[in-house]
Amino acid sequence: MKRIAVLYHSGAGSTKKAAEKIAAALRQHYNADLFSVVNLPGIDLEGYDGLVIGFPTIHTQPSERVLRFIDGMESLPEPKAAYIFTTCGWYSANTLRIFAKRCIGKNVIPILHRSFWGFPAADGTLLASFIKRFFEFPKNLDAKIESDVQAFRGRLESRNTALNMPGFKLYSILNAPNNAGRLITLPIYTHRQKCARCGRCISDCPAGALEKDSDGYPVFISKKCEKCYHCIHYCPNLALSLSKRKTPGRVLGDRE
Repeated sequence: MKRIAVLYHSGAGSTKKAAEKIAAALRQHYNADLFSVVNLPGIDLEGYDGLVIGFPTIHTQPSERVLRFIDGMESLPEPKAAYIFTTCGWYSANTLRIFAKRCIGKNVIPILHRSFWGFPAADGTLLASFIKRFFEFPKNLDAKIESDVQAFRGRLESRNTALNMPGFKLYSILNAPNNAGRLITLPIYTHRQKCARCGRCISDCPAGALEKDSDGYPVFISKKCEKCYHCIHYCPNLALSLSKRKTPGRVLGDRE
């Protein structure tokens, strides 16, 4: 039975949900292993028959963490077929095309690609938590995933592993203001009256963008932030926020 590695980066958890659904659909036909690219243990990707790689779109770019993963990979000795996907709140622009080019340089060949739009966005849900729609997943997500898995399976079984490069999207030019957003890092504030000083936000941040101060409270290091906002969405006490005046009314992460 063929083996498929499903690799993903997820900040607030939306991309993780899609990756889990894709892995479950693949397991009806293959052995599919699911891995987060954050602190990924040493695995032999050469031992897999195909790869699935997913990541969020952050200001019209692949997440910095998934780019670090692909750039840090050793180039595979033989071409490896891949299904690449991104999740986004509105538009992915040329995110998939940018990532596909990085994949090709590592001998990872995208034969299928998908932009799942209408997902809860890590930043949008914090900046406009009053909009219910921002917290909902696409209603046709399962059908799209099933269609993609069948297409990916068909190409693997027929050995049709020709490159399927995502096309250039002209609307990305009109979307320049959002593209420029990646140059701006919003400050993350700690609301001490709610903070339990548990250190979860610090230990969970792969970029090291939070550190403890002399009193044990998290301090934000702007230049290290990758804008995934996992720390805010998964704080058990809602003690972190993009607002200096108030804590989030609603987040995407689990509550403990």
